[in-house]
Amino acid sequence: MDIRFQVKQVIKQAVQSIVLPVCYRMSLSREVDRKLVVFADAHHNSRPAAMELLYRQLKKSGKYRIAEHYLDYADAGAAAVAKHSIRFMKLYARAGAVVICDNFLPAASCRKQGKTKVVQLWHACGCYKKFGYDATDDIPEHYHGANVYRNADLVTVSGNAAVRPFASAMRLPEHCVRATGVSRTDLYFSKTWRQRCVTQFMDRYPQAKGKKVVLWAPTFRGNAGVPELPSLDLERLQKTLGDGYLVLARLHPHLIPLLKNRRGSSLEACICDIPAEELYPVADVLIADYSSLIYEYLLFRKPLVLYVPDLAAYRRKRGFYMQIEEIPGEVVMEESLLADAVKRAASVNDRDMPIDAFLEKYMGACDGNATARIAAWIADAL
Repeated sequence: MDIRFQVKQVIKQAVQSIVLPVCYRMSLSREVDRKLVVFADAHHNSRPAAMELLYRQLKKSGKYRIAEHYLDYADAGAAAVAKHSIRFMKLYARAGAVVICDNFLPAASCRKQGKTKVVQLWHACGCYKKFGYDATDDIPEHYHGANVYRNADLVTVSGNAAVRPFASAMRLPEHCVRATGVSRTDLYFSKTWRQRCVTQFMDRYPQAKGKKVVLWAPTFRGNAGVPELPSLDLERLQKTLGDGYLVLARLHPHLIPLLKNRRGSSLEACICDIPAEELYPVADVLIADYSSLIYEYLLFRKPLVLYVPDLAAYRRKRGFYMQIEEIPGEVVMEESLLADAVKRAASVNDRDMPIDAFLEKYMGACDGNATARIAAWIADAL
């Protein structure tokens, strides 16, 4: 593992376990401000998409003072991370509510006072592969004695089937996990937003006109320090499918530097940097593996192919909350069979797709009204 990554992890742990709790306790002399809502994230330098709709709703209500606190810790230096974390703790000590959407260690670094509510807008839908404390390689070992998810009062999930897996993965009581729906999926029910995605895509890819768009979006493998680049010959897939198709790849941001270092990779010419959610209205077929984006994509009632050549090894190493056979899509384990599977999927009529029961089970709360339900919970809690 990269030595700089290891050093950063050690410094981060020391700050979290010693400095931040002291900072929080020293700031507790102030009264909790029930009108103060803090949006915080350690994976972006600006407001994450997962927070956008809830931010707008709370801002529009005029009931709250909103503070935003973002920094991509992976790209920031140790001093910047420490400064950002300490500033957050001072806000945390007097905030009525804190909204996060991913692992955010400062929020779990202390035993918070009960009057402050922490809302976790977890960025993923459904409950596919195991994560958190249910997975062997998701949480660094030095955090296994604590709980990086503690202090969450509300974890929002996409459907009832996700409640128990999330509670288990996050070591939280089930009553903290609620099927409110995932806020950002409300956009998917907007015809205006869908049309805008199509228009913007065609402006970027005019060559897609009259073609079937095939999107490959593999799950992130490895960890932030040592990411693993998945293997698929997209150039061969494009050639086999023919001119009637356009093959694109949407990779996790941590994988892009790896790709640029691999000269001549067939992936490089196919890389699309448009956010995955903005590609759902455009894609005709999605090729996925173990990524939770399959749930969101299926809300658009489009065909899916699961390319999982390492299924046995992944099941053994990571594990699943559900049987892969439940997912309404053809499972392919050999690259030589992938093109034919894509063609079959592209010919499927969405009315013939047996996905209603699947969507109700895993995405039943994602109905276009999730943000309103979450905002109502916050109003009641404060």
